[in-house]
Amino acid sequence: MLSKIEFDLLKSSQYCDKEPCECYNKTGAGNIKINSRSKGQVYCNRCGNRWVLTKGTMFFDLRTPMDKVIKVLLCLSRGMGLNNTCRQEKVTAGSALDWIVKAAEHSNEFTRYMQQEMHLEQVQIDEFWSFVLKKRKILQMKRESCLK
Repeated sequence: MLSKIEFDLLKSSQYCDKEPCECYNKTGAGNIKINSRSKGQVYCNRCGNRWVLTKGTMFFDLRTPMDKVIKVLLCLSRGMGLNNTCRQEKVTAGSALDWIVKAAEHSNEFTRYMQQEMHLEQVQIDEFWSFVLKKRKILQMKRESCLK
């Protein structure tokens, strides 16, 4: 079950995805109404289309609270081991591994979506990473000088 904050946050970015609807792909059109807060369901009051708020996200069909999944993925991404993370957050290793796979799948989708209209060439991406690595080295040198 989603918390009220999670529910409201997800609801605010919803839109009707039924093509014949007059509010198709329009966020903030005032057409999204709550069908069941406990089940995370909303509907379009113009065409009657119903869906769950987590449709199309990595949280779709998960029974674990979103904040717990995020905490686990955050611990793992910061270098904490799988066993320690599972012990600390009281989840099974199988669940954590499933969440990693779901996050990876959605990460690839997100990357493809963001690169859609960029029309970058290989050289531009290489230059971008050179810039990032240079900035990382500068930050590391600044941190080291502050610690002395």
